[in-house]
Amino acid sequence: MAKVTRHSAAFIAAFAITAVLNYAFGVALSWFLSPAEFGILGVAQSLLLLIALLVGSGFSWTAARDVAALGLNETTRRRWRTAWLANMILGCLLAGGLWAAYTTNLLPLGPAYRAIVVLVGLTTLVLAARSVINGVIQGLYRFGPVAVNLVGEVVVKCVAGLGLVAAGAGVAGAMGGFALGAAVALGHSLWLVRPARLWSGPGWWDGQVLRATVPLFAGMLGPALILNLDILGLKLLSPAGQGDELAGFYQAAIILSRIPVLTARSVMTVLFSYAAGQAAGGAGVAPTGYLAAIRTWSRLLLPVNLVLALAPQAVLTLLFPASYAAAAPALRLAAVGSALLALLTLLTGIAQATSQQRVPAVAAGVATLAQLITLAWLVPAWGSLGAALSLIVAGGVGLAWLAGHSRNGLAVLFGSHRLPLARPALKNAIPLLLLSVVLLLLPDGGRLAATFKLGLAGIVYLAGLAVFLVEPAAWRPSRAGFAWSPVQLASRLVAALIGGA
Repeated sequence: MAKVTRHSAAFIAAFAITAVLNYAFGVALSWFLSPAEFGILGVAQSLLLLIALLVGSGFSWTAARDVAALGLNETTRRRWRTAWLANMILGCLLAGGLWAAYTTNLLPLGPAYRAIVVLVGLTTLVLAARSVINGVIQGLYRFGPVAVNLVGEVVVKCVAGLGLVAAGAGVAGAMGGFALGAAVALGHSLWLVRPARLWSGPGWWDGQVLRATVPLFAGMLGPALILNLDILGLKLLSPAGQGDELAGFYQAAIILSRIPVLTARSVMTVLFSYAAGQAAGGAGVAPTGYLAAIRTWSRLLLPVNLVLALAPQAVLTLLFPASYAAAAPALRLAAVGSALLALLTLLTGIAQATSQQRVPAVAAGVATLAQLITLAWLVPAWGSLGAALSLIVAGGVGLAWLAGHSRNGLAVLFGSHRLPLARPALKNAIPLLLLSVVLLLLPDGGRLAATFKLGLAGIVYLAGLAVFLVEPAAWRPSRAGFAWSPVQLASRLVAALIGGA
């Protein structure tokens, strides 16, 4: 497989490991905590993720693009120091602002969140320091160490968090696990960049870094921000006394619906560095980069969304206690919104890497505004369904703006070449159709029935993908005499899933 495919596979593998750990962490906590406490945890996690996105969606990407495009030199080191210092200032402002908003009741969360707000603030500072360091590592194309860094953080978080909760620390203990995991990961990141001598050389400030980061910040933050505003809006806009419990049930839905968008961010981390490097070298990155993104979305991410949208009851039955079955309608809607947001994440990421920044940045802002309006309008009456619908509205508006306000429609995104999308559309659709048929025809039931239904759907989809999208060479007899080469087939199937031909 090509380097970008191998690195994408490594990042997806790391995401899969962290996803399994995170969902096991969440499910385990759902047995320790009451629905109201689980709702508090969901709000706290979304609050932390929201603030973490603010310190991870701007200066870290500037650092990655600088290093990928120009390498490490005196100029890029000075620009990195500017980015790191600015991000630390931003982290301090966010942590202090969160505490001020909580203590003045501008953010009316209630007394149960006092220790949680402190832990979120401390974790924010650690994440602010780490994200820009990891940007350099990504710019150096060292995706393996970054993947290990991400997995290590989650391992520490899960072990420490579950231990503290089991010891009786409640939701604060779970959030303490987040802080400890981030601190250990920061130490690992600092160790990785020792040879880069990032703090050596003249100068700590370059005003151009700020100007370059603003559109990057807006474009990268938008889709991820949208993914976390729904549960916060549900908590704050629900009828009095119902916010935590509604958020608790909705948390079960969004834990699952976030999978494709977070996977898209993992893939985009790799595509971004390669797109920036190729754009700096004058290569025609736009056609190949966007084609890889669209293939990844249609073959890897969209199938997950179809499973969540067409069989929400089976997924919830398999993973959560029976009391969370009520989250199925919200999960169905959230999965549709997630599909749109995953595509928006990939398209805006590549556009930002290739200096096409204005339209994606505005699209992200318009989509976020549309979500806020939808939340304010629908949540008071529709509850969790209104929160889930806000994801659909935001994703649809963002993609529509991206298409409608680019020069010559989508031509600015796809370059001057016509991508060969129409011809393989049918081949891509057949495996998705087979997946949908299995999900719709097989009935729901207990955990055993859900396991059979989802397992068979996955097998049918991968078989369809292998037959219709994997090159025929993978099926030729091998020297060992097999009817087909399983290693070659598996390799090409993985390549097809993550953007290969």
